[in-house]
Order: sequence, then structure tokens, then C-alpha cells
Amino acid sequence: MQKTIAIIQARMSSTRLPGKVMLDLAGKPVIWHVYNRALHSKYVSEVIVATSKDKSDDELVEFLKANSMNYYRGSLDNVLERFMDIIYDKKPKYVVRITADCPHICPVWIDNQISALSLFDADVVYCENVGCAFEGAGVIKADVLDYIYKNTNDALNKEHVGAIYITQNPDKLRIVEVCPKDSLILQNCRLTLDEKEDYELYKIIYEKLYTQKHFMYLEDIVNLLKSNPQLININKNIQHKPLNIELQTKYTDIWKNAKKIGKFFWQDNP
Repeated sequence: MQKTIAIIQARMSSTRLPGKVMLDLAGKPVIWHVYNRALHSKYVSEVIVATSKDKSDDELVEFLKANSMNYYRGSLDNVLERFMDIIYDKKPKYVVRITADCPHICPVWIDNQISALSLFDADVVYCENVGCAFEGAGVIKADVLDYIYKNTNDALNKEHVGAIYITQNPDKLRIVEVCPKDSLILQNCRLTLDEKEDYELYKIIYEKLYTQKHFMYLEDIVNLLKSNPQLININKNIQHKPLNIELQTKYTDIWKNAKKIGKFFWQDNP
């Protein structure tokens, strides 16, 4: 398998839930769980936290140092530049972009995406009806990010790591469709950490499922929520950021109808 690194974008200055990456879940900060879940990917050679040089992130960096976790400090607002600084240094073929506000990321889902990109020599992954359980970790060819970095000055692309360009230009990309496991698709639910209600849900999930001796599989989480639908109500009224909603609604049909070079079906052991 070609070299793949995982980059976790993290900062302390979240506007809706400041300091969320350092909130406690089962005795460890959110960032620790995200980092260590990423390490379970068998195709990821290195995990790096990409944070900023802003003093607001000093506390985060001190924790990363104390726990021997790889990190890089760069621009506060230009997240794409943070990624590219790391990419130019590490020279990977593929990059796993991980958001630090999804402490349920699935290593097997990451490996399925890497396998799909490698098998079809694709640039990006498309997933239809993926559901909330698979949010937080997407794999992309490093060359695509390099192209966007060198050819766009759009502030939103800098903030959202090229996502605007990608959603607007599927015809310029080699897209492979990856089909997640049906039993893990969880609709009408929210799994991301933006508000205090989201945190309340994650605390319950971790209290019920996480132990140091047992890795918390995505299947565990999905089964818990399916069998306890009242938990889904905890944060059901929280909305994604307007930009995320706009991108999803505006470009859904474009991506759905875009030409795909192949289809990759979920494998439990890709």
C-alpha cells in the first residue's frame, strides 16, 4: 500500500464549544481518543495533529508533548497550509483528513477508503447515503490538495482544506464510490462535537462502551444508538454549520451524477 498519513486538524478556539478537543471522555481528552483511534488504521503510517501557532493552542500542544503525540503548528486560519506543510515534509501518496470533533472515527472505514483509492488509482472518495457514523475521516490523494493549494486563493478553501474546490469540480477528479456496510449506516442522528448537547451524548457513549481493555468499535456505537433511540434525542435539535449544510444540499445532485471510475464495497478486513 502507498504511504498514507493521517492529519488531525485541531484548535482550542472553537466558537460554539471552546476548548472542545480537550474535553474529558472516560478520563482522556477528546484529542487523545481521536489520535489513538486513528492509530488503529493498518494502512496509516503516521498520525499528526495539525494545530496553530496561536497562543490559544498552547494548552493543547503541552498535552500533545506530554503524551508523545506528533504535532505541527502552523497558520490559525489557513488550515490547508497546515496540511501542505506536513505533506511537503512527509511526502505521502494519500492523506486522511480527520476532524478532531469526531471522537468516534472508524479505522476500518479509513482503511476501506485507502484501499479504494489505491485499487482504482482515484483522487477522492464518494459515498452515497453514508449516514452520520462515518463522518470525521476522509481520505484524499495528496496531489489533489497540492493542486488546490497552488491554484486557489479562496479563503474558504484555505479554511476547509480544499473542500469547496472539490465539491465544485467533480468532473476534474477521478472519483471512486465506496459503499459502507449497511448495518453501520445511521440516519437521522448526529455524531459530531459542536455543542454541549453533543458532548452529553458522547459522554454517555463513552461511559457505556469505552474501557482501556476494549477498543470501542463503530458497530458498538451504532448498536447502542439503534437500541436506545432516546439517546439520539439528546442533540437532535443541533444543526451543522450553515456552510456544511449549503455544500451538502447544493452539490448532492452534482456529485451523485458525476462520473465514477469504479465502486468499492465495504470489507471488514480491507
